Amino acid sequence: MSDIFPTQVCLNEEEQDAFRLLAEELAGLDPVTDTEQFVMTAQLLSSRLPERIRRAALNFRRNGDPSGGMLIRNLPVDPLPPTPDHADYGRGIRLPAARVFSLASALVGEQFGFQPELAGQIIQDILPVAGFEDTQQSISSRALLELHCETVFTEYRADVIGLLCLRPDPERIARTVLAPTSVLLPLLDSRILEVLSELRFYTTVDGSFLRGSGLTDPILIGPVRVLDGDPKRPRIRCDFAETRGLDAEAQAALDTLYAVASEAVIDTRLEAGDLLLIDNHDAFHGRSSFRYHGNGEDRWLLRTFITKDLSRSRVHRPGDGRIVDTDYAAGSNVLALNV
Repeated sequence: MSDIFPTQVCLNEEEQDAFRLLAEELAGLDPVTDTEQFVMTAQLLSSRLPERIRRAALNFRRNGDPSGGMLIRNLPVDPLPPTPDHADYGRGIRLPAARVFSLASALVGEQFGFQPELAGQIIQDILPVAGFEDTQQSISSRALLELHCETVFTEYRADVIGLLCLRPDPERIARTVLAPTSVLLPLLDSRILEVLSELRFYTTVDGSFLRGSGLTDPILIGPVRVLDGDPKRPRIRCDFAETRGLDAEAQAALDTLYAVASEAVIDTRLEAGDLLLIDNHDAFHGRSSFRYHGNGEDRWLLRTFITKDLSRSRVHRPGDGRIVDTDYAAGSNVLALNV
């Protein structure tokens, strides 16, 4: 386990009040039906947030963090209804906490969505759902959610993942974990790093995207690199539940990376009002198991995808909006299922 921890910024009462007041100015805008105006207004308002918060967030946007994440604590998230029993209702995006979330997100980039995820809503509910306890999806609970980067099957994946805790699990046993490249890559030898940098891997489209697209058969994407870019600080692209090697040596390198990453994890227990910003190219993240109750008191997070360059996905965003809508089964990088 790593002794590095995310940079933390804890809001005082004055800073909390600043978020509340600015969030009220977003109350008249609908983040679902008027997404563009909602996000743009949040971006304009974010310039009026306390300088201490803006400076810390901008530093994370520009330079990252050795832990791969940044933690903003004590954000105002009340009032809260009971935790819904299904994530598809899209309850969280209508809450005052979602306005606070968008103000903070505006400091590090552009919020956007994917059509299969709640019809592209820019803020999604992350909560346990009955029947999915043991799956490798964000709505699981009993299963350990494996270390992963988010949506590694697409070139248009987020640069930053935002997770805002509305309500922790009652037992306070759920842990969000990070495994940053700053810790794990120096532990790998040169041959392993070389193999991970080659086009010798494939990954599958997330189950939630298949479900949201009405698809049942798996879709394989590849070949891809697990490490790419500057060898001194490569970008990672891997979901250990979904990514596999195309040959024995590649799989062995991936297994070694997994073993090292599992030993390099940073534990974070998110409390109500905690916003964890994760560099999606610089750290794996995952989640420990916890108990599902179904009584309205279950763990409830909000998630958003943030990009530093919205133009990268323009070809797949109808009307130059904020929702990526593409047929993942029709891409030139789809592999045969007998891989």
